[in-house]
Amino acid sequence: MRSARDVGCGLQPVVELRKDAASYAYSVRAPRSKGVIPPSSYSNGGFVTLADCLLDVARALGGDFKRIYVRLDGYCVGERDIVELRREPQEVAAALRAACDVVASAAKAGAAAPEANDP
Repeated sequence: MRSARDVGCGLQPVVELRKDAASYAYSVRAPRSKGVIPPSSYSNGGFVTLADCLLDVARALGGDFKRIYVRLDGYCVGERDIVELRREPQEVAAALRAACDVVASAAKAGAAAPEANDP
């Protein structure tokens, strides 16, 4: 990872957390302007719990960034301070999972809702 002085002001990475079979993994990317989604610049996996995964994210990014945007299992679940990931990984993992469940349920309900113009 780059040092803090090499990181541009205002850059806030996105961490993509996902469950891979029996473990958790993540990847990090830095969004660019105009909606360009770059490939991940860092990834790691094999974590037994989501909390363990979050601790590794904090270790990997903590020196360079204060906050990250978080996606879990493909859903946007907000942003977090890196220090939260380090100090309260269990609580953050539970909050992220709850937020993901709410977003996923809403997305499924929206997909199942009939169109207003359907007969």
